[in-house]
Amino acid sequence: MKKVNFILSLIIFIAAICAPRLTYANDTTKVLFIGNSYTYVNDLPSMFMNLALSGGKYVVTGMSAPGGYMLENHRADSVSINLIRRGTWNYVVLQEQSQTPVINYYRYNSMYPSGRYLDSLIKSYNQQTMFFMTWGRQNGGQQCIDSFCSPVFTSFFHMQDSLKSAYTELSRMLNAFLSPVGEAWRTAKTQQPNIDLWQSDDSHPSLKGSYLAACVFFMKIFNTSPVGLSYTAGLSQQDALFLQNCAFQTVSGINENTAIVPDEITLLQNYPNPFNTETVITFSLNKSAKVNLRIFDITGKEILKIDYGMLKRGQYTGRIDASLLSSGIYFYNIKSTFSNLTRKMILLK
Repeated sequence: MKKVNFILSLIIFIAAICAPRLTYANDTTKVLFIGNSYTYVNDLPSMFMNLALSGGKYVVTGMSAPGGYMLENHRADSVSINLIRRGTWNYVVLQEQSQTPVINYYRYNSMYPSGRYLDSLIKSYNQQTMFFMTWGRQNGGQQCIDSFCSPVFTSFFHMQDSLKSAYTELSRMLNAFLSPVGEAWRTAKTQQPNIDLWQSDDSHPSLKGSYLAACVFFMKIFNTSPVGLSYTAGLSQQDALFLQNCAFQTVSGINENTAIVPDEITLLQNYPNPFNTETVITFSLNKSAKVNLRIFDITGKEILKIDYGMLKRGQYTGRIDASLLSSGIYFYNIKSTFSNLTRKMILLK
């Protein structure tokens, strides 16, 4: 199976190399994906392109993703190197083999030096590097390549901690962008513990897993929320909306260049959004504070205010009944002594 995928992919890559150099409109974003089966399963580049198109963004993608490849394999691969050297990409996405980052020997002797080499080559052609943080195995477990092994991970979350550490450290060292796909899986798994993001091998992405990855790339590249985009890749609108929200919540809470310092309040995107009957607003406090919630229409007129008074540390939710509201764009605001956070929500009747 792996051999067939490799041959098919290689034909596509050669065709891309031999294709004439094309000129694109100035508003077209060009993204090259370099990775392995985590990238080509469900055709993540095309999924990202279609998602972007539904948001009015024009995208051209390329891909070099033979099964099982590490970044060190791409470093020695003429197809991958020549695609980078075309110099036409706005972003070149680098996805490491799924086990490599969590095995210390390969992290420091393979992933990091190969990442540095490819990043230097990418930037020498005035392109931006973006690392693709992958996800842990569904049940964790020990990961081995040859005679080198990781710790025994007790769960997905345990393995994801190690992946996050490796990708974050490398992206910071190189001042490169980071697409925190694995962390979006953490968000989804936390909110829906039984969600089927993995295929039956507990490793490769299901359709939901790849769609969530596409949503993270959309928000990271365009700095625009994917919530409400019409393209669902064949998923139900409810499932797609949940995954769009997970991507938004994850990316909006991450700054790859500085340490993450918790605010007094964390305000999540309302869910569902868009909504037509009711929606839930969730916020959490890292310490006790006086809090009020206000909702404004698009003109800035305040239409609802709830004074919660003094609340203790913890997570809180509130339901907004849409029966007395008209369709449109609204803003909800959580304010305390030291925090003042606002997000947009959409009511469609």
